[in-house]
Amino acid sequence: MGDLLTQVTIWLALGLFAGAQVVSHGRSAGAFRLSLTGLILFVAHALLAFGTHYEWSHATGYAATAAQTVELTGLNWGGGLYVNYLFGLVWLGELVWERRNPESYAHRSPSVEWTVRGFFLFVILNGAVVFVPGPQRWLGVALVGVLGWTWWPGRSRQAVAGASRS
Repeated sequence: MGDLLTQVTIWLALGLFAGAQVVSHGRSAGAFRLSLTGLILFVAHALLAFGTHYEWSHATGYAATAAQTVELTGLNWGGGLYVNYLFGLVWLGELVWERRNPESYAHRSPSVEWTVRGFFLFVILNGAVVFVPGPQRWLGVALVGVLGWTWWPGRSRQAVAGASRS
């Protein structure tokens, strides 16, 4: 049961993140709630993973991450675990910034916006496509496709917001 909950929580978290991105171009409260709920589920996923798979041991989690990475890439590195921590912290930072100073958040520089998006896309692509076995990989591909569609450079915030209200 723990393994199933670990998988369900991450897919729901990422789905809510993607949903928030689809509606966030209008900077709606609904997008914030979707993203916050996704972050909470992401934290639940991490806790479930540590309890179910790593016996509450960071060293075990690091070793398991390294084993999975070496199997797929040949690189014996467990630092992906830290990348996941950073992912959660950046997600939290995004939500705090948006809540505390929505005007600044809405008008942040494109370089900050694209750096954050690039990092999120990198983590999601690896976590939901590259390191996922079997049919679940297609769910990750769909998720990345939604983010790509939503974040496409030529799409204006107003056009996406208008389309989401239709």
